[in-house]
Formats: sequence, structure tokens, C-alpha cells
Amino acid sequence: MKNDTTKYKIALKNLKVILATSVFFLIFQINPVFSQSIDTAAIRKIMLEGLENMEKGNYRSAIELIDRGRNNLNNLAIKIDEKNANIVRSLELTRQAENLINQNNYEGALNLLNESIQLDDNNIEAYKFRGSVRLILEQHKERARDQEFVNLFNDYTNAIRIVDRRINQTPRRSQERVELEKEKAKILINRAYVKMQSRRTSSFHSAVDDYTEAIRNDDQNWDGFLGRAVAYNRLSEYSREIRDYLRAIELIEEYQHRLSDEEWADLYLRLAMAYINNRDNRNAFIYAEKSYNLGNTEAERIMERTRP
Repeated sequence: MKNDTTKYKIALKNLKVILATSVFFLIFQINPVFSQSIDTAAIRKIMLEGLENMEKGNYRSAIELIDRGRNNLNNLAIKIDEKNANIVRSLELTRQAENLINQNNYEGALNLLNESIQLDDNNIEAYKFRGSVRLILEQHKERARDQEFVNLFNDYTNAIRIVDRRINQTPRRSQERVELEKEKAKILINRAYVKMQSRRTSSFHSAVDDYTEAIRNDDQNWDGFLGRAVAYNRLSEYSREIRDYLRAIELIEEYQHRLSDEEWADLYLRLAMAYINNRDNRNAFIYAEKSYNLGNTEAERIMERTRP
């Protein structure tokens, strides 16, 4: 019996070096992914308590504490790995959905995007794409769709919430922050468009707010000015509508964005009508003529009405 006790003590002492080496490795070489984790702090505490017990010769307690720490660390690693796997899978599904969108398979894309968001509810791209897909699908349905618009709105709002959090974590004036702000502008523009579909006056005012915030985040995005011009038209704020159309045209020309003749003709016609509403027949005629010269026969009526 005495022999067994001696052997046991020797065995425990022999474990001391092994335990100390492995424990310090676990404590100080934990994957940086875990470095801010509350769970990691608790694991470190258990491991250090194990070392303290070992130094005091309380080998049984040391082994129990270190084993518990190992198990907790293993469980945390599994949890982190699963999360990382979900993020990777979510991105894969988003890319697959994007391919389906390009093939006009919107129902299939929506299913993939729903699954993507379930796997990672911080996936900005998935929210953004899902909002756009829902919008496309909604345009093919009749208008009794209040809940669908709520869903659309929520997708864009969730995406804005996520990108805002990332912006706040990014240094000011950094290129990364600039890119995030541009991304936020695109999402705000999409949400503003959704708001305008309700056709309520309050929704147009709210849409103007979104377009204005989008322009603050990216004042080179002409879509923000074009969208806000439409909203101002619905609110009968024609001077502001004209300013936004003119700024959009400046940016499109400055960045040499390619519009078709039909798109230019439509834009010029909208501007001509804004000038009519603002009682400026001279400029209305100028832009109506530009529209007509690009093949828009509707502009002829405005030209006849405003001809000098």
C-alpha cells in the first residue's frame, strides 16, 4: 500500500513538467480569434488556478482544474469553428444567389439568400440582395402587399445597421471607411425606393431623408440625386427636383457613365417637365428638344407648348 502511494506521488510529480508546459501553451498561445472572448478569460482563470494548485503540491486539484480548462477550451474552439464555417457557407450561398439573379431565377435566389442569412445574420450582401430580389418579385404582383413591403424595408434596415457598426469600428478617412460609406449609400438608395412604393406623402418625405443621407455618405453617386429628384417631384418641390437632376447629369457626364439614347431622352424629358412645373418654359424647351433629338416623340408636345 505504501509502495502504491509512493508510486502515485512520483507519477504526479512527473506530470508536473508536462502539465506546466501544455498549460502555458494553452494559456498563452490561444488562437487570436478568441482573444476578446469572455469564455477565454474564464478558461485562462481555470488554467492558472490549476498551475497554482500544482505549485502548492495539490496535484489532484491541479489535474481536475486543467482537465476542466482543456474541455472548456475544446468546446469553445468547436463553437468558433462552427461559426466560421457558417460564415463561409453563408458567403458561398450569397455568391450562388447572385448567379441565379443574373439568370433571372429570383425565386431560387431568394431561397438561397434566406438560408444564407440564417447561417450568418451579419451578411450585408445577403440582406442587400434579398431586398432587391424581393423588390423585383413584388413588381410582378398586385399591390395588396403591405407585409411584403415591411419585409423589404427590414432587409435594407438590417443591412444598414450592420454596415453602420462596421463604419464605427473603422478609422476615419481610411479607404476601408470610404468603401463602407459608399456601400451604405447604395443600401439607403434601395430603401428609399422601397419607401416611395407606398405612395404616401409621408413616405416621400422619408425617402428624401434616405436619399439625403445616401448623398452625405457618397456625393458622387448619381443614383442618389436621381432618386431624390423623383421624390421631390412627388412633393411638388420643383426647384429642388431640377437641382438634383442637373447634378445627376453632371456626375454621369463627369464619370462618363454610359447611358443609352433612350435613357438620356427619358432623363431630359423628366427635367423638361420639372422646368414646366417650375414655370421656366425656356429651359423646358431646351431639354425637351434634347429629348426629342434622341428619339423621344413625347417631347414634341412639350416643345410645342414651350417654343419661344
